[in-house]
Amino acid sequence: MHSAGQEREMKRLSENDRFGKEANFRVRTLALVVCLFVVVTAAVSAQAQIPDPPLPVDPRPLSQLLSAADRTLLADSGNPKELVEAYLKISEAHLQAAFNAIKAANQTAAESELDIYNKAVAAAGKEAFGLQQGKRTASKKIEQALYKQIKTLENIERLFPSERGMYAEAALKQSKQLRVQALNEAFASGDVLKDPEGDKKPEEQPSNKDGAAVAPAISQSPAVVELSLFGRRSFIWMAFLRSVRTDALDSSEASQQRGDYLTEEEDDHVREAQAADMRAKVFMKIADRRLKAIVEPVAAAPVDKKEQKKVEEEEREWGAVPKVSRQELLRHYARAVAECMAKLEDAYERNPKSTALPKALSVLRDATDKHLETLRKLKPEMKNDDEIAAMGSALYEAETANKGAREGLK
Repeated sequence: MHSAGQEREMKRLSENDRFGKEANFRVRTLALVVCLFVVVTAAVSAQAQIPDPPLPVDPRPLSQLLSAADRTLLADSGNPKELVEAYLKISEAHLQAAFNAIKAANQTAAESELDIYNKAVAAAGKEAFGLQQGKRTASKKIEQALYKQIKTLENIERLFPSERGMYAEAALKQSKQLRVQALNEAFASGDVLKDPEGDKKPEEQPSNKDGAAVAPAISQSPAVVELSLFGRRSFIWMAFLRSVRTDALDSSEASQQRGDYLTEEEDDHVREAQAADMRAKVFMKIADRRLKAIVEPVAAAPVDKKEQKKVEEEEREWGAVPKVSRQELLRHYARAVAECMAKLEDAYERNPKSTALPKALSVLRDATDKHLETLRKLKPEMKNDDEIAAMGSALYEAETANKGAREGLK
């Protein structure tokens, strides 16, 4: 009996030991699963965490970020030019996706789409700028695409929350820089401006007081225009003005007849100012008046007699500023600046050596310096979408003119 009891006790202890081991194994397994879950969750969280400014960048290459449709589009591109167009289409699709995402307050998705957009336009630039033939055409396509995309980027920037706004700002800045690079590549691609007089017999070269021949300012056929006054930087900028003017004329605002935003007196001043510097002063005066009308709307006649006389004299000479909305005044301002740039380009094409051109650029630079200060102060006061869009256009034209004037004066 004693032996049987010991046997049962040993069996019970053996079963308890087995159950204990199984329970211990389950505990260890559960602990391992929990640890693994924590590690995986931390890794996923770290991967999803948004990097520091200026822009969240996914470390994966663009090929791994594209959709199946995007990859098909690239695969169907038979040559480098088609590849450039494919990358531009992809960039447009992801930019629109970023816009839709931020409108839905999904800033994480918007930032991800902006990352893909940036990589796609950069890939388009790399393909275009590496072409041996057709670089100018491909670069111009990129410039034109970016011109439109920049407007969408500006809208995206306005919709981003302030604490994340630096991401949209960085994307906008990158696109503007790439657009300038595209213009530079387009006009540094080996294409030259032919001297319109190149096929004619060269005139006798003038001599200096010692009788030595003076080199002509413009070489003969085949000729490249010699930029003796401004240098190549200014030439590229003037080409930029040409694109700005073309885009402006294609817009719905500028499709109206020239001068429809001017008073009769202002139009007379424009016609009378033939020299480039004088014409720049006229357009900057017109632009000044529009900004002043926004900043200091006339509610009643000035009390001060001297001030009243000054207002009356200006209205006699320049006409009364049209009584229109703030957004219309901003559009008038943008058109005045754009038309000023176009007139300077025309003057440059007629006579690249004109001494009036650097004076005109100085006028444009100094005026837009002040304008930009005023516009940036006014920007937060814009209330609706129309005013915000008009302000964006005014700022864009002022910044373009200011940068171009500074480049031209280097």
